[in-house]
Amino acid sequence: MNIFKKSIAIAFLILLMASIAWSYETEYVVVVLLDGIRYTESLGDPSGTYCPLLTDLTSEGVVHDSAFNDVITNTRNAVPATWMGRFYSLQDTSYLGNDVQFCRYPTFWEYARVGLSLPASKAVYVTPDYGTSTWLPSFYPGYGPDYWPSFHHPERIGDYNLAVFDSAVTVLKRDHPVISYIYLPDSDHAGHSGDWEYYIAEILQADSLVAALWDTIQADPLMAGKTTMMVTNDHGRHDDDHGGFQGHGDDCFGCRHVMLFSLGPDFKRNVHVDSPRASIADIAATAGELLGFDTPYSTGRVLEELFGGPYQYLPGDVNMYNGIWPPSVIGGDVTYLVNYFRSLSERCLIGGFYSSADINGDCLVIGSDVTSLVQYFRVGADIIGCRDYPPAWPVPDDLPPGAPEGWPNCE
Repeated sequence: MNIFKKSIAIAFLILLMASIAWSYETEYVVVVLLDGIRYTESLGDPSGTYCPLLTDLTSEGVVHDSAFNDVITNTRNAVPATWMGRFYSLQDTSYLGNDVQFCRYPTFWEYARVGLSLPASKAVYVTPDYGTSTWLPSFYPGYGPDYWPSFHHPERIGDYNLAVFDSAVTVLKRDHPVISYIYLPDSDHAGHSGDWEYYIAEILQADSLVAALWDTIQADPLMAGKTTMMVTNDHGRHDDDHGGFQGHGDDCFGCRHVMLFSLGPDFKRNVHVDSPRASIADIAATAGELLGFDTPYSTGRVLEELFGGPYQYLPGDVNMYNGIWPPSVIGGDVTYLVNYFRSLSERCLIGGFYSSADINGDCLVIGSDVTSLVQYFRVGADIIGCRDYPPAWPVPDDLPPGAPEGWPNCE
């Protein structure tokens, strides 16, 4: 009997831990893939020359500067890799009288529909109508056609990107899908033309469409504040030493390096991260983490480095409030920081990192932070917080006077 009760308690604990692990604010995930844009023409350019709107949006999200397609840098292999969470060649078959190609492993739509019991309308794929050459999800046992997404194929007339955008906006507003994949192909077509001006024009258009898509989401009463959007590429393009922008497909850095920009309520804001190395195959597992479904046949990982922040703390306020409101940097913070090194007293940690005690922005708390804090008082040197844990400061206006209950809120 005691063994039985103990087993029940363990099972309950496991369920409780699972519920905690999935207690994110995200209720909708939208993946947008911009085909074949070189990183140097997207968010790899800090001036935002060709992606000005996305560059502006980075203040609301997190950019992974070390995201790659390190396997096969062509569309036919890379796009399905983002669905399956792994690279694996497509399989030829005949389906409904058509010669088609399909994924050998389940896709994140199938994982989501199985794991979350979603109807087809809540898992969507928006792409131009490529007829029988449209790649299909899997026939994997336990998944397959009964769990495929709802396909939305705007007619391929004129501007493909605009047609996909219009269709995506309609579907998002009408169906509020839980998981969506939106494919914008025109930048790759333009790159292959060898016409630089055409290529740049399509990047500028894609930039404006993604920003408009985010505006649409934030204007929707159901999706606003509850949606994570991840923007990426299937591959880059040759760097100038390996043939230039008009082609792709080898293992040069230009082909492998891609954009990965993410916005959402559970992600960091106004941050660039560059480690650990990320893959486009990691998107499926990350979506599953946010929404609470498993991706058992994916080889990708959850991009944990994207999660978190902003946090309520003031860089340099080492003693974290200590009876004074509003929080401020005072001489007592130097004493507190010295005592921190003497006794390792801790007031406010983020993931084991003493956030407010990083004075020089190197995301470490070491002896030089004491020197930097002293220099702040002596000569007015800047205090720089860790960019990986952006502080939410100033605190919201609606907080009551005096220290709010629960301050500091660092986790």
